[in-house]
Amino acid sequence: MIASQQRLDVLSSNLANISTTGYKSDGVTFAEACERQMNANGGLGQPLGSMGSGPVQTGSYTNFELGPATATGNPLDVAIADAKGAFAVEVQAPDGSTTTAYTRDGSFMLNSARQLVTKQGYPVLDDAQRPITLPQGTAAIAGDGTVSVNGTKVATLGVFSGQFVKTTPTLFTSTVDATPIKGTTLKTQTIEGSNVDPIKSMVDMITINRSYELGQKSIQKQDDMTEKLIQSLPSQA
Repeated sequence: MIASQQRLDVLSSNLANISTTGYKSDGVTFAEACERQMNANGGLGQPLGSMGSGPVQTGSYTNFELGPATATGNPLDVAIADAKGAFAVEVQAPDGSTTTAYTRDGSFMLNSARQLVTKQGYPVLDDAQRPITLPQGTAAIAGDGTVSVNGTKVATLGVFSGQFVKTTPTLFTSTVDATPIKGTTLKTQTIEGSNVDPIKSMVDMITINRSYELGQKSIQKQDDMTEKLIQSLPSQA
């Protein structure tokens, strides 16, 4: 029942972000909590195999498969055409310091200072991990990551590879130093949608609910049998 609840929590989070741009679905891994070796002849004979006593969560992971691409017509929207890589953004910590985070959400815009930022206001970084500020004019991003204004190159959009760990629905940190990817192809005027499969998720939710109910009924049956056993014992006068 605990394992089913843990799976359901992750699945619910995935479904809640089914419309979140650049979202990558999460999963959990399980192993046997206690595995017993079974032998014939009262435990003295040949090995017959092993018997588990129930699952326990051993870890979690993020599925980095590509999400569906959606054309927007916005010249500052871009999507990475490969499952590998992420954009770098500058995030301000509560103590005022800034750190580098990574995202697959390429729905960009310009703030009042004409910095290229995400919808959440995080400055987008170039391939040298510097904020991108654009002069007045018509801005565009090309498929090779070139950021230009009125046809003149201003910067190169940074796409980085590394081992990413999710911190928020759309932000990641790098467990090792992320490095810029050369020659990455971007889809312009396009955003990458969530890679959550709604049909599979709903089927999984039904399966998990049934598994939870089965575990609940098993416990209730054991309680009933224990109660009957106690009632069948002779009373001690």
